[in-house]
Amino acid sequence: MNHNEFMKGIRLNRGRLFPLLLVMLAAMCGQAFAAGQTSEPADTPDKWLETMIQATQNLTYRGHFVYQQGATLETLAVTHTLQKVNGKSEELERIAFLDGLPREMVRQGSNITFTSAGREPARFEHESLVPMVGRFTSGHFDKHYKLKPAALDRVADRETVQLLVVPTDRFRYGYQLWLDRRTGLLLKSVMVDSEGRIIERMQFTHLEFPGELTRDELERLKRKLPESADKNVVKLNSDSVPEKVEWNWEAGWVPEGFSPRGHSSRNSAVSNQKVDTLNFSDGLASFSVFVEPDETRVLSQATEQIGSMAAVSKVFRNGEKYFHVTVLGEIPLGTAERIAVSVRPREQSQQADK
Repeated sequence: MNHNEFMKGIRLNRGRLFPLLLVMLAAMCGQAFAAGQTSEPADTPDKWLETMIQATQNLTYRGHFVYQQGATLETLAVTHTLQKVNGKSEELERIAFLDGLPREMVRQGSNITFTSAGREPARFEHESLVPMVGRFTSGHFDKHYKLKPAALDRVADRETVQLLVVPTDRFRYGYQLWLDRRTGLLLKSVMVDSEGRIIERMQFTHLEFPGELTRDELERLKRKLPESADKNVVKLNSDSVPEKVEWNWEAGWVPEGFSPRGHSSRNSAVSNQKVDTLNFSDGLASFSVFVEPDETRVLSQATEQIGSMAAVSKVFRNGEKYFHVTVLGEIPLGTAERIAVSVRPREQSQQADK
């Protein structure tokens, strides 16, 4: 695969990558407590985070928010409720794009369907119903991030408490969170780099907490998923990868705190080759390393920054064979490049360690 093919593949898959990012965004849309219910005021940053996490289940709400990713700015509408389905509580959520072509995401429990004009529907599966807020539920990031209170503020005409999630090194992004003082609802979220530049932003501009949604809104949330969506299923649950897959490669360097979270072999997003995949996470940020054969034997490399997502492709030669090593994740571009050049066959890694 040459440079142009890789870059073309990345760009062609932006349409696919963006809904994947919107799956993460679904949590930033926030859920809070049931209408009319308020949380006890939290008095420490840790308790505010707990309040935000606890506030991700039961609220019925509707609103508008803006989502900025790099140079892209989108306006979206969201509706959310929690209802009993077959005796179990199930979240129902709809996110509609208000700019450009009509597009929407409908979430029924853990099933998320993305539809866009002129494209086949695609269905996503994920065990975490609120991935963005879910980042802060693991409790495994405290060694590499510092949680600090910042200030009182106002977002969408509601009083907020601002929290800072500051990384201890330059190899990962930081976060700024604005939580509703009454409910703990996440009203605004900003991802920043080590220089304080904004990488990604979500912010509510209008928010309502009705007692219940209208009949039309509920019908949109409960409608049967199109059968064609089952043909395009993207599984985002890293725990579901095959168990008996041998990983023959190793990343010689990863930032401290990142650990392997599963590996697999799957079809490449930019070629017809099988690609070996290894996933890493530090509890907040995550990235994946992809290794696939390069039958063209054309030396090529590429770097691409799509909002918070860094994509770096390097070429590795092992004897007479060439391989593409790609690192993709929500990490700074420099971090992704350093990881990519450190990837090598496990045999060579073991020999180097002797």
